[in-house]
Amino acid sequence: MPGVDITHESMRHYYRGRVFESTGEIDIAIDEYKKAIELGANYADIYNSLGRAYAKKGLFDEARNSFRKALEINPLYLEAQRNLTELETKLTLIERSKKQVLQAEARKPFTRKYSILVVIVLVVIISTILVLPKIFYSQKIEIYSIPSENISGISTDGKNIWLCDWFKQEIYQGQIVSGDFVIKKTFKFESIFPMSLSAEKNFLWSCDAWSKKINKHVYDDKLSIIRSYPTPGKNPSSICWDGKNLWSSDIDTDKIYRHNMSDPELKPDLNFKGVCSRQIGFFYDGSYFWSVDGEKQIIYKHLPDMSVVKKYQLNFPERKISGILIDKKYIWITFEGEPQIIRYPRKKLLT
Repeated sequence: MPGVDITHESMRHYYRGRVFESTGEIDIAIDEYKKAIELGANYADIYNSLGRAYAKKGLFDEARNSFRKALEINPLYLEAQRNLTELETKLTLIERSKKQVLQAEARKPFTRKYSILVVIVLVVIISTILVLPKIFYSQKIEIYSIPSENISGISTDGKNIWLCDWFKQEIYQGQIVSGDFVIKKTFKFESIFPMSLSAEKNFLWSCDAWSKKINKHVYDDKLSIIRSYPTPGKNPSSICWDGKNLWSSDIDTDKIYRHNMSDPELKPDLNFKGVCSRQIGFFYDGSYFWSVDGEKQIIYKHLPDMSVVKKYQLNFPERKISGILIDKKYIWITFEGEPQIIRYPRKKLLT
């Protein structure tokens, strides 16, 4: 096992590589990733990043080897598996096109007209290879390190990503900066155990399953609670702000509640029967409501009357989703026991 100093130095090169890759300086990024590995950082994330950089340079054999090494270290690394599969699929199609051109050339007499056709086809193939990195890395999956492996709630106010750790009794304010998830501030609480979050412009709402309270926080230096309200059920699991109303869900009652914002106790004015066996998330993206079943790993798409218009099956075998957020562009997921958050483009999972 590498020493602390070596590990620190190797990770410094890794993060430098991430920065250079994000600015398009791929050659320098590759050198930094290789230095990190040479210094003992034998991690799947680094090999996956190196493979990504190689692919951007068009060094596809090196990229394939790096993705395979990442999977050798961590066979359950979803991003590396996707990268390798997509790369091999595209390279197979290109190789097949080359063979078809060569076979056609061998069967037909070499005429001026046919030679022009061959040149055109070859130009198309070469152009495909050159633009492959851009196609390959559009809508990519991102994995960010975070300071907790007990994240139960995720929300965004458009600028910040908010996370809560029920076990440590902490709420984190984070942002994506130069390709990294940077914690701007950590808020520690003694009296609440935040299970779910929902951020709006002026307030942050948290849900505490232990005290069975919905808490309204103001954005000050302490994220102070200015008011607490009783939850409608005994086992609240998620909370959602839709721009006008607050919503919550409860596992015991199997209900989704819309709260009356005019009521001093925030009592519900509507409730709907839920469809999840263990609901861990409820969201509104401006068009549809979304609920997430953590046990069955299913995402449900709802109309305002909570009728289900579509459902999407997730596939994370042997991993338990602890926190999730569905916004207009991405799906953010955390898993129990893993100090990282994964950002998926919606099209990757909602198909």
